[in-house]
Amino acid sequence: QSPLFVIALIYLFFIMGLAFLGYLEIGTSIMSLGQSSEPSDSLSSSFMTGVLATTVASPCTAPFMGPALGFAISQPMYIALLVFAFLGLGMALPFIALTWLPSLTSKLPKPGPWMDSFKQFLAFPLFLTALWLLWVVGRQTSIDVAAAVVFGIILISMALWLRRLNNAAIGTKSITLADGLAVACLAAALSAPVISISEDSKPPLWEAYSADRLSDLRRSNKAVFINLTADWCITCLANERVAFTENFYESLKDNEVTYLKGDWTNNDPEITKLLNQFQRSGVPLYLMYPSGGGQPEVLPQILRESIVLKAIST
Repeated sequence: QSPLFVIALIYLFFIMGLAFLGYLEIGTSIMSLGQSSEPSDSLSSSFMTGVLATTVASPCTAPFMGPALGFAISQPMYIALLVFAFLGLGMALPFIALTWLPSLTSKLPKPGPWMDSFKQFLAFPLFLTALWLLWVVGRQTSIDVAAAVVFGIILISMALWLRRLNNAAIGTKSITLADGLAVACLAAALSAPVISISEDSKPPLWEAYSADRLSDLRRSNKAVFINLTADWCITCLANERVAFTENFYESLKDNEVTYLKGDWTNNDPEITKLLNQFQRSGVPLYLMYPSGGGQPEVLPQILRESIVLKAIST
């Protein structure tokens, strides 16, 4: 139920998918620690190898273990311990069976290139899981947060690409630059969804445009600022970033101006009618209706903060 936790799972499954495809290795460097710490034929060596194998494999089992663990922590202690015991037995069962019945080894598929191909194929179910979790985040929050997660995935991919450049680079400056850029990409990938969620949680500071609402405000002699925009309009989005600052919203409040926003991302007859009224075939369109009546001021399509503040104050 936590969007940030679901986003962390998206990143985890995406990185695991890249590992299955061979773009990075996770856990292979520590798999031999158990045998290198003890003689290879000792029981402690076998035990340590099993512990390390379980540690490395745990992320892969998370989707299956999650429901069992969720059930276990809500039960009395003896049931919880029984669940954990059977989880351990299930993970150890293939090794136990091969130990008790060595003849089963002859039934195992012979190792070969097919194993690597099969591992790579398993990356795609992981990517599909990440896609499903992305849909969940979009339903929990908004399309803006989902886009921020996709942006984070791209940054993670770029960080891994930079690491590859780092490994192939010759010279200290190149290595340092690649490392720094990779760290910056990872930091941005982690912070982008957090920032997007915090912005998404803020209440809107505008009302949705409608012809009836505009008529009511004009009959009351209220000042009205209208912003006709669309999500696919790059100019509109840039203007909102540049001109619609904290000073803009404070000026609206100080001058008792009602802010109406018309979203033309999808076809809207009322917004189209208002655009045609001012001989416009598309967005953006910015209108400042003065208090007490009168014709609105049509603001430029490329806005600056000073232009908007001057229109509101006059």
